[in-house]
Amino acid sequence: MKNAPLISVVLPVYNVAPYIKEALDSVLNQTIQDFEIIVIDDCSTDNTLEVIESIKDARIRIIKKSENKGLIDSLNIGFTEAKGEFIARMDGDDLNTPDRFEKQLHILQNNSEITACGCWLQCFGTSNKIIKHKQYHKEIQAHLLLSNSMSLGATMLKTSAYRSFKFDETKLHAEDYDFWAKTAWESKMYNIQEVLYLYRVHDKQVSTKHKSIQIQGDIEIKLFLFKKLKYDTVIFTDVMITKLLLLNKPIEIKEIKLFLKWIKTLIYLNKKVDVYSQSDFKNVLNEIKKVIIFKLYFTSIGIKISKKWRFQTLLILPLEDILYVLKLKFREKKKLIFKVKH
Repeated sequence: MKNAPLISVVLPVYNVAPYIKEALDSVLNQTIQDFEIIVIDDCSTDNTLEVIESIKDARIRIIKKSENKGLIDSLNIGFTEAKGEFIARMDGDDLNTPDRFEKQLHILQNNSEITACGCWLQCFGTSNKIIKHKQYHKEIQAHLLLSNSMSLGATMLKTSAYRSFKFDETKLHAEDYDFWAKTAWESKMYNIQEVLYLYRVHDKQVSTKHKSIQIQGDIEIKLFLFKKLKYDTVIFTDVMITKLLLLNKPIEIKEIKLFLKWIKTLIYLNKKVDVYSQSDFKNVLNEIKKVIIFKLYFTSIGIKISKKWRFQTLLILPLEDILYVLKLKFREKKKLIFKVKH
């Protein structure tokens, strides 16, 4: 390939033989054809390489690693090797709609401030839900405090904006979340409000096999993002915040009080320094609080919670949250009565 391609497709693979041909076909059949495909094989032990090599297309470039070093290493190789003005990420077991590149390219070429363009994802396989990410940068940024609000595997990037970034090898199974947490203040993100990527859900994928590691990594990233507001970590410790976010250990009432105080402190600090959009930030914090309250009062979360504890905790909640609990309790009781009658 004499001239640099417009797009470099970075495609790390490891033991995806049953899926890789379909994945590559979804790239080769794009409405935009000016691309290279950089396949980074992490020492696959099945016939992934044979399948890829059977596809005769000069735009496919295979990098065969001499040692199995994992996805993060493959991503760093791919981003370094990319020659295109844009990088399009995808995984070897997923699919693109035919117009994904065209639509993402249109956003990036017509909006100079946007450096990363994602989209919605349609799950298939063992799930059929649609993952709907927020559209604009400020709301995507704030929603990083809830979860990874931008799917890197379904994103196109301006290469120049991310060329110097190195994926952190300590962020195992949370490398994409970490990527956005670290770059969201130096670049602008945007999500097309349309399904352009098909995300295969199966029991052998990394996110399923290493869920517990991923959850722990996610908590560390969330703490990193919250600490941008420089609250007092001696008063509001990582241990306390982690306990409330995970709800996997017994919670003391005084910790609930402290958590509620932490939320008020965050809102106050953000108003002063404007790290996050204040309206989006308040909505996100409210959602975090509501999820925790719902789990404590209406689900079995693996820790013993007495009726007395629930009653005492209810008394310290803000009025709106007390009403939220009472409203749900009333609905729960109403459903029970209906079941008994029928």
